[in-house]
Amino acid sequence: MKQPLIVFAALIVLATSHLSAAEPQLAHMVFFTLAEDNAANRDTLVKACQKYLSDHDGTVYFSAGSIADDLTRDVNDRDFDVALHLVFASKAAHDVYQTHPQHLKFIEENKHLWSGVRVFDSYLPAPSHDTLPTAAKGFSGMLQGKVVAKADSGIIVAVEEVTRIWQQNKAEEPKALVGKKVLVKAREGADQVARFLAVVEVGEAHALDVGNREGDSLVILELTDEQRERVKE
Repeated sequence: MKQPLIVFAALIVLATSHLSAAEPQLAHMVFFTLAEDNAANRDTLVKACQKYLSDHDGTVYFSAGSIADDLTRDVNDRDFDVALHLVFASKAAHDVYQTHPQHLKFIEENKHLWSGVRVFDSYLPAPSHDTLPTAAKGFSGMLQGKVVAKADSGIIVAVEEVTRIWQQNKAEEPKALVGKKVLVKAREGADQVARFLAVVEVGEAHALDVGNREGDSLVILELTDEQRERVKE
């Protein structure tokens, strides 16, 4: 039986557009063969994947879809009907997912749809954070983002929105940060900020008061009241 190597290669490239923690990410690929393959059953299973499996803690990539019927080269593995693709920030996140009530409910409600399941798990190499866009150099303001990895020097944040811009901002286009995975660090001597960065976990969303002083990283200028309370001695 052929292995879906092309699918793996494409997803590794996609998944590594997300940031990895010090330990490798885990790619969890599931291929379902339906007991009765038809459009309605494919759609039902895809929607069930989206409902129960798309928003678990520690997930950095999710997709679910039907086999591409128009791709029939000799190298294409055709021995499945629906594919589920998940990339977890770590093996620990994957292990929690496996016993999560939502995952178990998905299996219980939908196992009658498939006649076979193949699972392919692989570890992905850890890529680095994005280079700060030239137009965002000198940024100073507030951004909203999700922690997608932890690094020795701080955290990696996927920027979702720039919410405020401070008067001292020098960036030509602050919104160039949106969609980027940026390294966020503590200023030298900012012990409270360092403690906050140490307790932050992958998957958390945060509003961050940050600035770019040099290089491709951002430093936290001030913690919010909630963040200070979290690390209050």
